[in-house]
Amino acid sequence: MQKKSVSVLDEFILKCIQAELRNSTDVANFLGMPEQVVNSIMGKLVNSGCLAAVARSATEIHYVITEHGQKVLADLAEITPEERTLRLAFDGLTRTYTVVDKAMRWRPRDLRQFDILEIPAFPVDPPSVGPDDTDNISSALRSVTETAEHELLTVMSLDGKREKFFVRAISLIFQSVDRPEEVYVSFAIDGRVSEEHDLAFAKAEGQRKVGILGQINDGESPDSLLSEELLKQRTDSSEVAAIRRTTERYRAQLSAIEEKVAVSADQQREELVDHAAVAAKRLDEAETALDRIPVRVLEVHEHAPMLTRALLSSSNRLLVISPWIRAAIVDGQFIDNIRKLLIAGVEVVIGYGIGDDSGLRERDRLAENQLERLAAEFANFTFARLGDTHAKVLISDDSFAVITSFNWLSFRGDPNRPFRDERGTMITIKTEIDRLYSDYLNRIKKISEQGG
Repeated sequence: MQKKSVSVLDEFILKCIQAELRNSTDVANFLGMPEQVVNSIMGKLVNSGCLAAVARSATEIHYVITEHGQKVLADLAEITPEERTLRLAFDGLTRTYTVVDKAMRWRPRDLRQFDILEIPAFPVDPPSVGPDDTDNISSALRSVTETAEHELLTVMSLDGKREKFFVRAISLIFQSVDRPEEVYVSFAIDGRVSEEHDLAFAKAEGQRKVGILGQINDGESPDSLLSEELLKQRTDSSEVAAIRRTTERYRAQLSAIEEKVAVSADQQREELVDHAAVAAKRLDEAETALDRIPVRVLEVHEHAPMLTRALLSSSNRLLVISPWIRAAIVDGQFIDNIRKLLIAGVEVVIGYGIGDDSGLRERDRLAENQLERLAAEFANFTFARLGDTHAKVLISDDSFAVITSFNWLSFRGDPNRPFRDERGTMITIKTEIDRLYSDYLNRIKKISEQGG
């Protein structure tokens, strides 16, 4: 029932006065309430303009309902109980019933689209409602009615369609400096740390099941794969950033000129085309300067274009090392690009895999299967599950090698997600590219031979 503008006692006292019970004594006797309580409420109704006090004598006061009081009663009469379906959520981690606003619900496909890690229910079984759940459900339902400005009269039944959804949270992972094996995971939901989820996740051994330990206990940091001499050659990030800003400026100029050309008159078009040629030349010079840097930092949003470049332009060899394979990246276009490279005679090597993949989604497993079928079809394609790889490496011909923390085959590298600071080191020194390629190719072939 919708909450009323006045309390139940206020309403019944107004109705008593409307029924011509004129003084507090008569009203108190009729309602079976102490007269002093009735006097207090009637005084409040007089102050609010619902009642008017009329002196019949020096000691006797009668009450009459005002026009405003009549309107209040008329409005109250229109409020009647109604039957509604209230939607509850069952938290698969804490195993409790709760309320989640529809706007806060993330569908499984939303997680895949934005590359958000899923924390599954532990156990996965859906709830079976029984007598033991009464208190929990009643508490959750009361919170629904409170936020909706309604009062809950009774629960008639529990039924309805089940729908799987998620609530977004930030995972805070703490690792002991002295004892790296000690890891604590905490969750912040809507800006607040949830101890209930922390405890439930720990009890369910969520760290191991989700693979968080494998993700943070990275024995091979990107820099550890590079020699000190090579790291000393890495160009200062501020210098690289300056060149990058130059390329972005010329790219924006070129785009603006091209838009003007499309709508300009013939007389202006020739001049604009000349400007476009100048901008294109300067953009090419800036990009060439960037490519010629022997060792430099690669920002997170630069990784995906580098992978695309490698897929489209490699003519001799391509090597990709990535812990995870996800269908969001290894899609139909990716498979087609790999096939074209193989047909052209390019040696393609992909190494992947970390921890247990028993919880792999079906569409991700299908992507993996497609690569396995290509490996069976082409002798120049080496595709191997390493099982324990933390490395993230991309090598294309003699052009470049990238050592990074960026997951090549599972993350898009969205520039609108700056919190994901997965930078890498790009190397264009041929001897170093050859060394890295040889090291990983030998490791992958050795694992493949052992597996065979």
